Amino acid sequence: MIGKTKFFAGLVGLVLLVLVAGCKDDDPQPAFEYQTQGFIKGKFTGVSKDNSYTFNEDFNYSQYSILFGGFAEYEINDDGSYSVQLYRANFASLGAATIRFELDNATDTTPDNVIISFEYNKELNDKFLTFTMESDFDNTTTVTDLTFDSGTGRFKGKFSLTGADNSSGKNASVTGEFDLIAKRPVQ
Repeated sequence: MIGKTKFFAGLVGLVLLVLVAGCKDDDPQPAFEYQTQGFIKGKFTGVSKDNSYTFNEDFNYSQYSILFGGFAEYEINDDGSYSVQLYRANFASLGAATIRFELDNATDTTPDNVIISFEYNKELNDKFLTFTMESDFDNTTTVTDLTFDSGTGRFKGKFSLTGADNSSGKNASVTGEFDLIAKRPVQ
């Protein structure tokens, strides 16, 4: 998990660098093109490390960029199982969510090996709120109500991530739903 966290932090840093370097004062558009389609949205709750702030924040991530590998995709493995990675971000706030799982086949509705990574950032009047949380043995991770349309690549479902192994070190939860189109890479 540490390697993924460092990779994601590096990716976020690169996105920030591109945004800052590529924007002029009179050009509010980002320096790279992103697309919107579908969403990963929900709410996270918890308390900051120093107990000074109670998280009760809604999020709605609907952006992705092919340049930065942020699209949703699935692969069909040799044994007919599916490996799925769903990703959406909010590039303006540098927040993002990734949901990964395995399916036995295209009609399976009970995913295995679920991994969720979540990052949220928000500028407040006097603070900068940042929160990260990932799946691990100390956190509970679930994906429920999953549907998959193999004709369109559309994935819909609900997810939750709860526990104290997060950036605040205190009990927190990230819950929500997703509805987006994943693409199968052609090689």
